[in-house]
Amino acid sequence: MTNTGNENKVSTQKIVAIFNTGNLSEVNSLFTSDYVDHQRPTWLDITGPEEFKHIVLGARQSLPNLHVTIEDIIVEGDTVATRLRWHSTHPGGKKIERETIDILRFAHGKAIEHWGAEAWMRAEHAVPGDT
Repeated sequence: MTNTGNENKVSTQKIVAIFNTGNLSEVNSLFTSDYVDHQRPTWLDITGPEEFKHIVLGARQSLPNLHVTIEDIIVEGDTVATRLRWHSTHPGGKKIERETIDILRFAHGKAIEHWGAEAWMRAEHAVPGDT
């Protein structure tokens, strides 16, 4: 059975939410075992859902108050494209805003491929009392 575009959209929203919560319990149900991240860091020697788990844990460890929002989402067939905004405060006190463009391709209801690109990044010193 092929997922509809709406089901792939919901799966993408769940994948993004994992970055916000750090809850990895649904990762294996959202990614194929042979998932390929075409943006995979060269130093990372694991693949598939375990790679995604590692990326999430690393992001949440280095930026504990990480919050990701979906600014735009476009669904076409088995592909979902998103423009994501990443908000955090670096442990050194700098506010970080990052925007990425991410594309996920789905097969049989699970993410099988990812491509991504950073659109821009801004970091500035936190202002006391500013949240």
